[in-house]
Amino acid sequence: MQNALPRCFWLFMLVTGWPGLLSAQVDLRKDSAFFAAQEQEFQRWLEANELDQAFRTDGIDVQQDKVLLFLTFSGDNSRCDSLQAAWDSWERQFNKTHRWRQLFHQKLLETWSVLSELSVDDTEIVIRCNGKGLFNIRIFGQEDGRILAQGNELKAMGGGVIPIPFDNLRDVYTGGRIDSLSRKLTVRKVRMAVGDYLLNHWYKGKGTPILYNVRIDTSASYYNEFTWEFTHLSHEVLEEGYYEYHRIKIEVQERNGQLELTWQFTGKFGSGILFPPRRNDYKLMETYYKDDMEAY
Repeated sequence: MQNALPRCFWLFMLVTGWPGLLSAQVDLRKDSAFFAAQEQEFQRWLEANELDQAFRTDGIDVQQDKVLLFLTFSGDNSRCDSLQAAWDSWERQFNKTHRWRQLFHQKLLETWSVLSELSVDDTEIVIRCNGKGLFNIRIFGQEDGRILAQGNELKAMGGGVIPIPFDNLRDVYTGGRIDSLSRKLTVRKVRMAVGDYLLNHWYKGKGTPILYNVRIDTSASYYNEFTWEFTHLSHEVLEEGYYEYHRIKIEVQERNGQLELTWQFTGKFGSGILFPPRRNDYKLMETYYKDDMEAY
């Protein structure tokens, strides 16, 4: 009888689709249908942010311990000889527009990570030419949470100006930043203060009406940053009463004698009555409720 409760607990988690549980499974290939659905959601996210003017999804590759999402360029920019120039233009303008709070390749992979419910080191994005094996950009994560981008030896044979819709890039949500915090504070003190506020003030006592209290995963915590997940929420961002999943990433750095705090907020929502929705029923707020998410 002592083992009955843990078994029932894990069965409940599997049935209800606990966010992040998928990464604990051994063989991701068993969930190929789920990842295929999330590829479609990534395409909807591109369209919602008008990034489909440059990119479109081009398939996935589900491996035992990693899921790759392939992107290719839309329209005239899909030619291999202009691939490097197009990528450089989009990345440079995005980073400049958002003042390097979050880099373009980081935004792409973190969005795919949240949709696929995997950590960044279990996901990868490959930007390639018209579905061919030859590619130019690989975006991947590491165990410490860093996200890197690498290009292969393909050099751009073409040139010219790549038109970038600057106003659209400005509307892509990337979080925010506070500069020039007090010199008397330390990186550790700021990180701990923010964590204490989230745990013991902002999310304290919250949850869903009657059934659930908020559940918090703080396992991804490091010296100067953390990525925490808050589930079993309702009526926080959206008034419709959906189940909500919040993912908050905080990073504190010291630059030129001053402290800088950056944050990223990602929200998902899904419908359910007695139980939280299954994994494939969660959708990105940024795709469907962007204004509500930014206001929150």
